Amino acid sequence: MEWLLDSARREDWRRVSATGLFTAITTNPLLIQRAGLDVSLARYRMLVDEALDIGFEHIQLQVFGDDWQRSAEEILALSEHTIVKIPATEAGFNLASTLDVANRTTLTGVYSVAMGAAAENLGLKYAAPYYARLVESHRNADAIFSGLRAVCTNTKILVASLRSLEQFETLLGQGHRCFTIPGALLNELLKDEMTEAAVQEFEESARQSLLY
Repeated sequence: MEWLLDSARREDWRRVSATGLFTAITTNPLLIQRAGLDVSLARYRMLVDEALDIGFEHIQLQVFGDDWQRSAEEILALSEHTIVKIPATEAGFNLASTLDVANRTTLTGVYSVAMGAAAENLGLKYAAPYYARLVESHRNADAIFSGLRAVCTNTKILVASLRSLEQFETLLGQGHRCFTIPGALLNELLKDEMTEAAVQEFEESARQSLLY
């Protein structure tokens, strides 16, 4: 199973690194801006250095700006542990084919089985479908994800856009094993009030036993 943290907040990175649950980081310009940071190659370089220093296996960064090819090449040159995220558009397909680094490419913004098939046809490492956005658009998200599982036999389906722990658990039950998990879900994922209550009971019992 492969979990990637979908966040540009370094406090989230450090929090999950101690758990051993997350193997890598993925982020994009919107998340970087929401973290109060600028979107630039220099910022990407800083994020790469910090992610690798913390101990993550790789970091996925999305192309930005008017020249996607230059952006992609710069991302790939930052480290051998970077993976470039390219949107699932015609220009994106052209770029992914031109770069010829399928094992370091994620097709992102996947909203259909056909887009997943395109990632598989190009031999890309990951295809990232957006589950919650599909649900909210009233498309049949579960049918699309079922189709993606059928067509992506070599390309990994990197499930993205989760709004709740329930969605995460539903997709786990459907057989998915590769996820980007947003920082907003960490409290739900790492804590449960029933577990916390049980721990308190155990600790109280232990304290009482020491009195006798």
